[in-house]
Amino acid sequence: MTNRWDLLAGIWKRLHGPAQWRILWCRHATFMIGVTGAVLDDADRVLLLKHRFWKDNPWGTPSGYLERGEAIEDGFAREVREETGLTVDQVRVIKINSGFRLRIEVGVVARVSGSAEPTIDGVEVEEARFFPVADLPDDLRAAQRAVIEAALG
Repeated sequence: MTNRWDLLAGIWKRLHGPAQWRILWCRHATFMIGVTGAVLDDADRVLLLKHRFWKDNPWGTPSGYLERGEAIEDGFAREVREETGLTVDQVRVIKINSGFRLRIEVGVVARVSGSAEPTIDGVEVEEARFFPVADLPDDLRAAQRAVIEAALG
């Protein structure tokens, strides 16, 4: 005689991918995935942006949220391109922060492709500049400073 767990396991095994995913989707928390990262140039300077919509308008690393179905590396490259016009490659995950109510934050490191200077549209980002690591702004958020340190460490 089978118990109810064996019965449930048998049903689960007969389900196929899409049905299993729908059940898991309903059962578990869903999150937005934020991505932020240290973009380095050939001299290992760090790209920082002055974000118009951030509280107190501090300097920070390029950041944004992944779109549905987007890979972390592709999403970060898209955000950098949208915010600065720069192309990046060698995007690599270096840090994951969890425990937030509705999001997970992924820290990455990337390299600028080519020698282009950042250009901004003036909407989301007011200014973009490469900083030597020794001269990072004081108002840089601690979590972003930690991503930069992890990228260089």
